[in-house]
Amino acid sequence: MRKQNQDRTLETPAPGKKKKITQYFDAIGQRYDLADTLMSFGLHFSWRKNSLRQLDIKAGYRILDLCGGAGEFARRIAGTGTKGLPVVCDLSRTMLATGKNKSTGPARQNRIQWVQSDAEQLGFADNAFDAVIVGYGIRNLENLHHGLQEMHRVLIPGGTLVIMEFSIPQNRWLRTLYHWYSFKIMPTFGKVITGEKAPFIYLAESIRCFPAPERVQRILESAGFIRVTFQRLSNGLVTVYSATKQNNIFTSKLPA
Repeated sequence: MRKQNQDRTLETPAPGKKKKITQYFDAIGQRYDLADTLMSFGLHFSWRKNSLRQLDIKAGYRILDLCGGAGEFARRIAGTGTKGLPVVCDLSRTMLATGKNKSTGPARQNRIQWVQSDAEQLGFADNAFDAVIVGYGIRNLENLHHGLQEMHRVLIPGGTLVIMEFSIPQNRWLRTLYHWYSFKIMPTFGKVITGEKAPFIYLAESIRCFPAPERVQRILESAGFIRVTFQRLSNGLVTVYSATKQNNIFTSKLPA
């Protein structure tokens, strides 16, 4: 019962959160990718590579890079020769504009679409995408359960959802070091890179408050996903979740 009550709290909207986070990303959008690289010590490149492998992209796949910011996942998809068709969706206009400017070259420019939209009220039809990938985005949702239901809605039956999200390290000593770095070093470092400190204070707090992978797995299942798994990377600095939308093909037994 206690676990059920904890999960229900994640379904309660956090008023004002969406506006605050959009303001943060609008403020640091032009320098966010650089900050991500420097403050993760380059580890995010391998994290993203691991996440994309789980999509198993085929030719012609429509892939939604949700909460995609400057389109780091989409640029990788467009540049891999997989013939996937990525759509970047984010609420921050600045992040999207930054991504467009970085996506140079006819191959990428022609294959990536950029859409400003709310992840909890997506302006896409049901069953619109073969796959959805989310990088560092689900912590920022006002209503996690509702956002996951939207991802479920826009996926085709049998489609794959992959989520890459920050988490707390499992090792006790690394966890202590991580909290010290997150709250004492990262905000100052972030301000040097982007000119803003508040977004990085929020980042550290949101990671600390976000539920453990086991709880996220249950929430994904409650949103309708099946075959939900998760993998901790770098001793739990990041967790990659994989889930499938059930294929709505039913077979009936022949009468005896």
